[in-house]
Amino acid sequence: MPPKTARSPVRKKAPTAASRELAAWNRRAGRAIDDLIDFALHFPALRRRGPRTPDWRVGVRLVGNAEMKKLNAHYRKKDYATDVLSFASPEPFRSMGYLGELAIALPVLKRQAREHHHSAETELWILLTHGLLHLLGMDHEKGAKAAAEQRTWEARLLAFTDISHERSLIGRAR
Repeated sequence: MPPKTARSPVRKKAPTAASRELAAWNRRAGRAIDDLIDFALHFPALRRRGPRTPDWRVGVRLVGNAEMKKLNAHYRKKDYATDVLSFASPEPFRSMGYLGELAIALPVLKRQAREHHHSAETELWILLTHGLLHLLGMDHEKGAKAAAEQRTWEARLLAFTDISHERSLIGRAR
């Protein structure tokens, strides 16, 4: 029998203020995306774009600039931290109601909120809405018609939160 060795206790690092803030924002985003999906499911045109299940789910993760920059470089070949990235779910997960995942850069979210003179909470809803529509197959980068369709749906979904359509991600880029 091997000799017993003393185990050193595993010490967990205390959470930093930044990690606690990210955790709080991730909880907030999880509740918000669930509410947004519930609202989106009331629109037959959006239901047709998604899986034929009664419930949809989306994973959301707020990250720092360094992590978002790595994701954007890897998946889009762009060397900066963007605001939101959408990762559509492959089959069979999609057919089971899992649309995919959204990554949102919290520092970019906060900066854009300041630049557009609204709350960070408002910016979160704007980014979640934009990302959800991407997960439903809309892509404003595919031309004027596609951009107009996504802009219209952003405005409809943001109306649920009383956020003006001019504040939508595509609407404010005009």
